[in-house]
This record gives sequence, C-alpha cells and structure tokens, in this order.
Amino acid sequence: FLSQPESKQPDNPRMLDGDNNGDGLVAVCSLPHAGGVARFSPDGKHLALGSDDGTVRVAATGAAREHRTLEQLSVVPGATRTYSDHAKAINDVDFHPRSPVLVSASADCTMRFFDYASGAPRASRQCTDTHTVHAVAFHPSGDHLLAATEHHAIHLYDAATFRCYLAPQPSDHHLAPVADARWSADGSLFASCGGDAIKVWDGVTNRCVRTIASAHLGAPVNTLCFGGGGRTLLSCGADSCVRQWDVGSGKLLRVFEGAQQTRRTACCFSHDEALVLSSDEKTGELVAWEASTGAQQARYAAHSMPVRWLAHSPVEAVAVSCGDDGLVHLWASAYLL
Repeated sequence: FLSQPESKQPDNPRMLDGDNNGDGLVAVCSLPHAGGVARFSPDGKHLALGSDDGTVRVAATGAAREHRTLEQLSVVPGATRTYSDHAKAINDVDFHPRSPVLVSASADCTMRFFDYASGAPRASRQCTDTHTVHAVAFHPSGDHLLAATEHHAIHLYDAATFRCYLAPQPSDHHLAPVADARWSADGSLFASCGGDAIKVWDGVTNRCVRTIASAHLGAPVNTLCFGGGGRTLLSCGADSCVRQWDVGSGKLLRVFEGAQQTRRTACCFSHDEALVLSSDEKTGELVAWEASTGAQQARYAAHSMPVRWLAHSPVEAVAVSCGDDGLVHLWASAYLL
C-alpha cells in the first residue's frame, strides 16, 4: 500500500465518504503491472490498463476497490478481462463513449477494439496504421478516432470504415512525431502535440486553427488534457512543468512547477477540476496542485521508481497510477474532491 502524504495537509481538507481513513491518500488496490498506461471509462465504472508486454486488461472499478489483490480480484466473475492480441507494448487505451468497447494503441502499429461486455477472448476488430501509434482517442460521438503516431500528421479515422483522413493543408502538420491528441468535451476541437509545439484543430474541417510554438521552452510536449468544458488545456512537458493554456487565445494561464519530468508522463484534472495532478519521476511521488492558483497542495509517496502514468476518474475521487516498479495502484484521496 501507499505511504501517507509527506507534505503539510490543508487546514480544512474535505474528506471522502466510505473507506478513507482520514489520512489523505489511501491505496485501495495494488496489482502487478508491467509499465504502461491507464484510463477510466466515461462513467467511471471500468478501468483499462495497457502494459509493456502487449497485454490489455479491463477491470470493474468497484470490484477493484473491494478486492485489493489480483488473486482476490481474479475470482470475482466478470471483474476482469485480459487480452493478449498485441505483439508489442501498449501506448494508450480509450473507451468508446456509448458502447462497452475499448480501443488500444500499440507499438505494433495497430489499434484493436475489444468488446469487454461480451466476454470474447480476443479483439473484435483491428485497424492497422502505417506507423507506431502513440495515442488514441474516440470522438465524443464515438464515430471517429484520433490517432497520434510516429508520423508528423494527425491520423483521423472513421471508426466504422477505418478510412483515414489527414489535414487538408500539409503545412498544418507537426514538424515531429505526434505524441498525443485529445478531443474537447463537445468534439468541436481537438488538440495535439509533437516536438515542442501544441496545435489546436477544428474538429469538423480538420484544419489547424492555432499553433503554440515552443510551448515548453523548447522541451518536448508529451501529453495533453482538456478542461473547463474545452476552454482550457493542460500540457505536460520535459521541462518539468505542467502548463495550462486558454484554448481560445493560446495564452499561457498558469504554470504548475515542482515535479521533475523528462520523459512521457501524464497530467490530468481531478473530476471536479479543483486539482491538477501529475508525478515526479525522480522521487516516484504524485503531485497535486490547486488548479485555480497553481499552488502545490500535496506530494504523495506512490512508487519506488518513476511513475509511468496517472489517470483520474471523471465522476468520483478515484485515481490510478502505473510505475516502473511493476505495480499499478488504485486509490481514493481526501484531496481529490
């Protein structure tokens, strides 16, 4: 289990109901997991994990909170699904917004679709790209799929036919491989990052409407996360900063400092956007900042090695982290309300 927070606690923390013991951060489930990524379903009821060995796992969040080890979880009927279709590491996973379907993105240049409600042991569909796929994201309607790949152009797929669309203006493409791509909440916009640049795109015309050059002072931008109903954007870069941007103007709103980050890691909002969360690769800690001020609120000893990924449930105060120590922790926090 995770140790307790090492930083000073807020004067009046709001506490979680249920199994929180009042000490701030509680690990409710710890499972073996080889590196990878994690993401919650839109309703928060399922958690997907992708690992370096190509394995994809889907778990029922409620069951994981009640059964704290893999051995306990494995005996609960339907609580977990494990898929071994991919030949190489999983770089990203995403849930369909309306159907019990998960898509995975892999270094084997494929995206595979898993119907986790059916109990089928293998992917039901496969889309093969021309490049390693770094990130994947369903449109809020579920009809289209963004793929960030080793190619400098965004790959926008029709989810039914797998027809791929590129930006109509080649000059809009990134100048480096695309590391991440995310839709806004209403699908009217999407954002991407490649090299040291962030681009904002019209979700209908697939045209770039804004480029934020040298967004992290020349350091690579690794991951993105929309907030504020699509009005703001978080970016995590190798300059050891998380930055918040105004999508409409491209202006820098806030910088969240104090967490060393030199490689790909995630940043995210808490479910109510009161906090911004990321990790410190030097210490293996999770770091929480107040979203409205940028003030660092707490640091939590989470992993004995660098944190590979961090995600937060969109509906409740539950988070997940994956580490280089070969563990994934599911936790609830008094500070993530």
